[in-house]
Amino acid sequence: MKKIIYIFTTLLMLISLAACNSEVTYECTPISVFDTVVTMVFYDDSNYKTYYNDIKAKFNEINRISDDFNINTDKNNVYVLNDKREVESSLLKDMLTKALELKEETNGYFNPFIGRLTHKWKDAIKNNNVLSSTEIEEELSLMNNTTISFDGDIIKLEGQGNIDLGAFAKGYALEWAKNYLDEKEVDKYYINCGSSSIYIANKELNISLSKPYSNDSILDFKASNIGIATSSPKYQYSVINGEKYHHLINPFTGYPSNIYDSVNVIGNNNMKNDIYSTAFFSMSVDDVKEYVKDKDINVILYKDNEIIYQKEKLWVD
Repeated sequence: MKKIIYIFTTLLMLISLAACNSEVTYECTPISVFDTVVTMVFYDDSNYKTYYNDIKAKFNEINRISDDFNINTDKNNVYVLNDKREVESSLLKDMLTKALELKEETNGYFNPFIGRLTHKWKDAIKNNNVLSSTEIEEELSLMNNTTISFDGDIIKLEGQGNIDLGAFAKGYALEWAKNYLDEKEVDKYYINCGSSSIYIANKELNISLSKPYSNDSILDFKASNIGIATSSPKYQYSVINGEKYHHLINPFTGYPSNIYDSVNVIGNNNMKNDIYSTAFFSMSVDDVKEYVKDKDINVILYKDNEIIYQKEKLWVD
């Protein structure tokens, strides 16, 4: 997976408001997982080191388990599942179970079986090439004829398609951290997963949604008790024969989707925010509108230097 190491740039830029004199801020050492840098800040809680260490350990475990590029990181990770077609892991089973539920919920616009196709596109783009329509049709057929079965914690991959949890693992980890800190009754904090996912708890912060191909702002607002996820090809695209090609693949056409330049999703479930931002990237504007109309989330669709759709606000002005 191509490394993307940026903080507070491009897709999500965050600037904390000045804290009151009595408030103590604890900024933790950044950790490198999910091909990005994760930062954590806690307020008025001297036990922050315990929370930080527990979250760091869990994030590293999720990162190892979801890795589909490296066999050496975990004997029962996605790479091994794709290679051997069978592994045993309670954590991976939970991740895949939720991923399959979200595949159904998004009507297939998020598809965890897209691994072979995303790998082929990444290799082709790296070499300044484009996949042929024949290759794409073959890969779509393999993807659509692959299933998973579970026997206890044993996972079996049936068919020739491969798993890719790149659009899911970060949001899954961030939602785990939110639930863990809720159980610990931690009041004020934020966790920023690089340039595309953040959760803010009981601390009003300034958020800037950055334009996809510059650091200028799309929208500025104040937010608290909310998660934000963004999908954009900004750091992973190439122009080939005058067209943009990138890693955000439409699971129905098999081609990189260029309906939008960025999709921002704002809601209270970090795992779903991450999946929705990926799924919406391949949906038409009308389909996105229909999908979100009864959901307690906001979505901001951005294309060619303008917001082309924005649902009602869920933040503080």
